[in-house]
Amino acid sequence: MSDYLRFDPPLVVYEGAGWPLGVRPGRDSGEQVAMSGMSDGYFDYDVRCALTLPRRYAGLDFRPPPRREMANFRIRHVGRWDGEPSRFAEIVTGLARFPERRVPGYKYHAAYALTPFSIIGQTWCERDASQPAYIVDTQIAFFYTFETLIQECYIADAKRTDASTADILAAYEHRYANTRSQPNWLLRDPTKLKLARYANPSIDWDNIRALPENRIIGGGTQGRQARNQRQFLFLSRLQTHLMVAIAVACQGLGNFASGRVRSALARTMNVPPDADALSPHWLGHMIGSYDHAAECADLLLGLARYYEQDLSSEQLRGIPIPPFRSPGSEPDLWSVPSGRPYLDGCTTGDAYDAYRWNLFDPSLDDESVIRWGREAFEWVERSDGKVPPGIKRHSSS
Repeated sequence: MSDYLRFDPPLVVYEGAGWPLGVRPGRDSGEQVAMSGMSDGYFDYDVRCALTLPRRYAGLDFRPPPRREMANFRIRHVGRWDGEPSRFAEIVTGLARFPERRVPGYKYHAAYALTPFSIIGQTWCERDASQPAYIVDTQIAFFYTFETLIQECYIADAKRTDASTADILAAYEHRYANTRSQPNWLLRDPTKLKLARYANPSIDWDNIRALPENRIIGGGTQGRQARNQRQFLFLSRLQTHLMVAIAVACQGLGNFASGRVRSALARTMNVPPDADALSPHWLGHMIGSYDHAAECADLLLGLARYYEQDLSSEQLRGIPIPPFRSPGSEPDLWSVPSGRPYLDGCTTGDAYDAYRWNLFDPSLDDESVIRWGREAFEWVERSDGKVPPGIKRHSSS
């Protein structure tokens, strides 16, 4: 097998609840107008955010294909799945696709990988020993929903009670439906989940489920702050998990399978995974199998080295996010920064990215998510370059 893999050429499609769309809605004004009705705005925005770091570290140029069937990189949010074997079989079927017309004498390979809440299928081709292999097709099935956030927070509570890893894994349920941070859209009672027995007793489900039009009427200032920060926590986790899947795919599953590239975030296999194999790997960041922030940093730095990017370049530094305050007349509202779900982070020197924001520490209750938000964005208000408690600076070395 060749020493490395490359995308040739990089074309991409994203799938959410609506029509697929590329990173940019067209290369000129005419294409933009023609594609303006094809966007699933919410998930397309999440994909754009998740792509930011892999694009910056790899230097790859993702763009819409001229035709959908020409895309060689697809991301699909699977939406609803309640653990049914038939639905899972439908999801994983065809994740690793070989071209209909194969070139005689070329060697074609396929592999699958698990990353947190994603399954990746990828095929690649070797032309001869003198040329690098190239990616033929990549598909990412993405599973993260608001139900996943709830169970992640339950697990954080469980770890604080010294629950065993075996008990946590046995209690996790494959329940996915709500692709947005709208708790009032939950299809089932989250208190009935098996992991709910570990839940922080201070969780106020009535407040969490409050409709947007009730935000001003009920819940008070703290309720509004908690809802905003809980939404930001959900989007930051969703985009971080998707970023990991994209970064793994960009390095080529063949490199992970052969051992040339290693990451605790990725587990490769030659056949589609069974449903029983998902939870042990998907929950590794929650059960302490590895240091998630450190693994993300290593993955991105490895991606930059793989594509021969200059690690000292300014393009690998974080993009500043100015302080953004919620509108309102209450003085205490104006004292709380409300961050935006970018994965770039803000920096006065070293890159400072969202995967470093202690994403998996808080519980779901109001006090926990508000405290998390304040700590994560305290450095924005201080503007003195200090890092929030428990967070390490990025290193390019």
